Amino acid sequence: MKLNIKNFAGIENADIILDGITVIAGENNTGKSTVGKILFAVVNSVSDIQEKIIDKKIEGIRTICSSLLEGNDRHKLIKSYENSRVLKKGIREQISRENELFWKNGSWNYDQTDELVSSILKNIHECVKSEKDFSVIAEGMAHSIREIYKIPETDVALEIITRYFRHVFSNQINSLNVPEAAARINLSIKQKHLSLIFEDDSCSGYVSDMSLSNKAVYIEDPFVIDKVSDYSLLFSQEFSSASEHFLLELLISRTNKYDDMMDGVIESVLSKRKLTEIYQRLGSVISGNIVEKQSNEYYLELENLKKPVSVNNLSTGLKSFLILKMLIEKGKLNDHDMLILDEPEIHLHPEWQVVYAELIVLLQKAFDLSIVVTTHSPYFLDAINLFSVKYGTGEKVNYYLSDVEEGQIKMNNVTDNIDLIYKKMASPVQMLDSLRYELNNN
Repeated sequence: MKLNIKNFAGIENADIILDGITVIAGENNTGKSTVGKILFAVVNSVSDIQEKIIDKKIEGIRTICSSLLEGNDRHKLIKSYENSRVLKKGIREQISRENELFWKNGSWNYDQTDELVSSILKNIHECVKSEKDFSVIAEGMAHSIREIYKIPETDVALEIITRYFRHVFSNQINSLNVPEAAARINLSIKQKHLSLIFEDDSCSGYVSDMSLSNKAVYIEDPFVIDKVSDYSLLFSQEFSSASEHFLLELLISRTNKYDDMMDGVIESVLSKRKLTEIYQRLGSVISGNIVEKQSNEYYLELENLKKPVSVNNLSTGLKSFLILKMLIEKGKLNDHDMLILDEPEIHLHPEWQVVYAELIVLLQKAFDLSIVVTTHSPYFLDAINLFSVKYGTGEKVNYYLSDVEEGQIKMNNVTDNIDLIYKKMASPVQMLDSLRYELNNN
């Protein structure tokens, strides 16, 4: 897999190989996190895009139907409140049920549009007080539904992608240095290509001959684990990032329904069967079991304590490991998914940095994940390098050094010379050594 980025935010041009583990090191404000966010936004906005298009068209039809049954004049049109309630529920179920009849081979079957419209109107006819009222409703609704069907699928896809990227990048997508230049993202996977073009912070071009169905998980702040107890947050707009909301959806179990409680059972069983080594390493840090005492109230049971500890009261380092543990146990990491880790070593003691690095290498090997890691830590970098050799995946690790040259961010592939990264990371130590020498000689 290969990612090419041009004129996106602060990045002028970057070619990133995504084969196994991709490590991006560099100073602050050199675009490391931007690469991860681009991957997150591309994969999750385009994945299952046809289904997203269908859902949005159905949502539009439902909105039209509901608007005719919810205004101040509703009582003048519908026979009774009960008729209105049952009708709204029936229309939603009807559209969902009959949708498969109107969708074939990846495109709308326009020949049956009138059949769907007639079916919906038939239900409404039975609840409307007069033929005159029904005629007015029927004409407006039929026209609106047909208009939704006529919307080109590409236009819907562009709007979906635009909204996703704007949310991830706070409405700043195009180059900050050359804002008039089109931003381009190209993703290549096994001779298949996906291309996105952005102008004026909006997606203006989308071409793809690949079908993405995997997800990208972005982890940047271990404190997200503190929010798993508040299920209502999933319906709130007050999120620091789209990645946080997406991660919470994966971590939160909705056990109020049997289907939700059983979600991911097979994936979880498959994960546990092939993760013996990973559980051993996790056990060296987190030896207890994660339990849900009440709805979404998570605790960690530890052998040396009589009462379980709320996840909110765990150390920041433990929270970093706990997120991985929960994703694995809930079966939320699947083969060929993408895992993006933004400076995971920040909250970890050097010894735990080494353990976390080993977990990353083992996870990549077990699930054939594409993992992108940004880092400042020489311990962490060295651990990934050594463990990838130990577990026979050294050839599937690529290293990049991000830097700013003439005001533009560059991503230099240093896989054949990672000493350049160590040299960059060692400069603060050299500064301290110089200061120590100066002080000792004074």
